[in-house]
Amino acid sequence: MRTFLKIIFSLPLWLVGIVLQAWSAGAIYFCSFPEHKEWQPKLAITYAVFIVLIWLFHRFRLKGLMISMIFYLIVLMWFHAIKPKTEAVYPDDLRMAYAETNGDYVTLHNVRNCDYRTKDDYDVRYETRRYDLSTLETIDVLVNYWGMDAIAHTFLSFGFGNDNYLCVSIEIRPEIGEQYGMLDGLFKQYEIIYIWADERDLVRLRTNYNNEDVYLYRLQNTDLKFRQKLFLNMMNKTTDLRSEPEFYNTLVHSCTNTIFYNINDTGLYKIPVWKQRILTGNVDRRIYDEGFFDAGVPFEELRKNALINDRAKAADKDKDFSRKIRIHLE
Repeated sequence: MRTFLKIIFSLPLWLVGIVLQAWSAGAIYFCSFPEHKEWQPKLAITYAVFIVLIWLFHRFRLKGLMISMIFYLIVLMWFHAIKPKTEAVYPDDLRMAYAETNGDYVTLHNVRNCDYRTKDDYDVRYETRRYDLSTLETIDVLVNYWGMDAIAHTFLSFGFGNDNYLCVSIEIRPEIGEQYGMLDGLFKQYEIIYIWADERDLVRLRTNYNNEDVYLYRLQNTDLKFRQKLFLNMMNKTTDLRSEPEFYNTLVHSCTNTIFYNINDTGLYKIPVWKQRILTGNVDRRIYDEGFFDAGVPFEELRKNALINDRAKAADKDKDFSRKIRIHLE
């Protein structure tokens, strides 16, 4: 009986230990010796075998688990010491934006407005634009799916009246030759970037060229103060990242989670940590349940009307693109 109770008591500790050591091996695999990637799998396997040998030597007793945790802590401290790069060679369509504020006016540099022929063939263009904060009328939420319903990319569009919209998308900033990997995103492989762009760039790229589903919703019950504070918070964060880069993280510092942080930073609305979930696919449903979308219709009907792909493809390069993808909001 005593042995049985001991096993029951120690099982959760062993499960936690296995998860933490798996993370340690992953950190070594992705982060050690970036200039010699051929060494990384060998080092990760060596570490994993070493940990298992410790457990075997102590016959899978708690003492062995505790000793192995010392090595986990060493890996954790080393991982924590890894800092994001301040200089690297990035594609030209991932240029960092920056802003200058003068009273109610914000001048934003490096607003992207690419001219696409295909998703891989396009002219990179950047513009400098000026915005009057007193005319900031709306915030729209765009939810983008590219294959898995459980995971979505969320980005925002700020409306300054007269169909003058400015999009912001929080994404990874891979170096030239790097490709996105969900596991890579857990281990400090990418810096984060706020891309400010014309809707005919960020939206049309996804709907017309990547053939990804995009849903557009309007935030309700927001006052001018909230809209301005959120806009300025994201703008200031964008500028800060030029000199103080941060890592992207698939779980806790992704596109959707980071928007939640920006909202919390306004001090006007707080999203509890437990609502900043890992899986982002139902983000539109969660916002609807919070009362920030039009609740005059059932969510299923709202979502059906919010799908803008057909309207975006019909509008394509039309100068009224932003208005035509929003006819469901009229």
